Amino acid sequence: MRALVQSIDKIMISQNIQDLIHKYLNGSATLQEKEILDTWYRAEQLNSQEWTADSSDEETIIKQEMFNSINTVISPVKVRRLNRRIYKYAAAASILLLTASASYFLYTSKTTEIKANIVTTDLPGGSNGAVLTLANGEKIALKSNALNKINPTKILGISSYNDSVLKYENLKNPADKEIAYNTLTTPYGQQFSLVLSDGTKVYMNAGSTLQYPVVFQGPERLVKLTGEAYFEVVHNNKMPFRIQTAGQLIEDIGTSFNVKAYEDENFSAVTLVEGSVKVQKKLNEVILNPGQQALVYKEKNEISVKVADFDSALAWKNGLFHFKDEKLDVVLKQLARWYNLKIEYQGGIVPSKTINGEIYRNMNGVEVLSILKTLGVNYKLEGNKLMVKN
Repeated sequence: MRALVQSIDKIMISQNIQDLIHKYLNGSATLQEKEILDTWYRAEQLNSQEWTADSSDEETIIKQEMFNSINTVISPVKVRRLNRRIYKYAAAASILLLTASASYFLYTSKTTEIKANIVTTDLPGGSNGAVLTLANGEKIALKSNALNKINPTKILGISSYNDSVLKYENLKNPADKEIAYNTLTTPYGQQFSLVLSDGTKVYMNAGSTLQYPVVFQGPERLVKLTGEAYFEVVHNNKMPFRIQTAGQLIEDIGTSFNVKAYEDENFSAVTLVEGSVKVQKKLNEVILNPGQQALVYKEKNEISVKVADFDSALAWKNGLFHFKDEKLDVVLKQLARWYNLKIEYQGGIVPSKTINGEIYRNMNGVEVLSILKTLGVNYKLEGNKLMVKN
């Protein structure tokens, strides 16, 4: 009996999802229905399911039917109901075609009927990597076995290293009483993780720099950040952990939080996940509670607090781009950091366009840009230079 009920439930869910997909594609889905469809899609992506084709060429045929059906939606032609076989294949195999990405993951309030051209340039996504600058000025490109080539006496405090994490040990009695500072930099197209000597974990996004002491001494644990990083701080009442960015000071009160403070942005954001954190700018300060975000604008002295959008703020750490009513230049800045792009705007004019949705960061950059092309973003790509046209 239970098996029968489960089978009926699956049929009902399947039918509901088909209806939601149809409503989404013809533009009649409500915001709540879009969220339901998004939740279902994420769950399907996590499920490993097998699908057996009825014939040797059925997979090829269904892929082509998927392409044609979705391409019909992108083109200025009346939407047709999805074929049931297409739905079965998409749900079972979780195949994400480029055109499916365009119609499902990204949608915009302003659509222009421009078809994507096939681009042959390869634009791989970012990878693990960083540059370590020692206290003596020596630079080490962190990659496989990079530290093995360096004299160990020059690498004070490092206990272990692999291709994604650099870990320091807590030196109780350092030989050099003067505090030595190292700097870890993640260039465009790279990300890296760091475990400081006190056990605090730092996850660094692309285009970021963190300066920190090899070992913490004195009344505080102070680090300096430019860019974006997620911190999991080991709390110590006797030695508070503080992060200095341009124009503000962030103090841990036993917490996990994200700090976004890029030099080319006109604001910085602190998003609190757990615990508590204090954000200061000159004489102003606020204490955040979990689920809150502090925004500090460069040209203003006040600090504004709002409800945090974890999907947007933490997307990079979860391997995603997540855009919610984001202006095109904000979207392109994120893409530029991850795909190591140089963005230029024709005539210095940024097209007025708003982007919503999310994309996996492991997608090739050419595919991502092609999706934007279907949404009316006109550009020319030469190497890593992206010229955005009006």
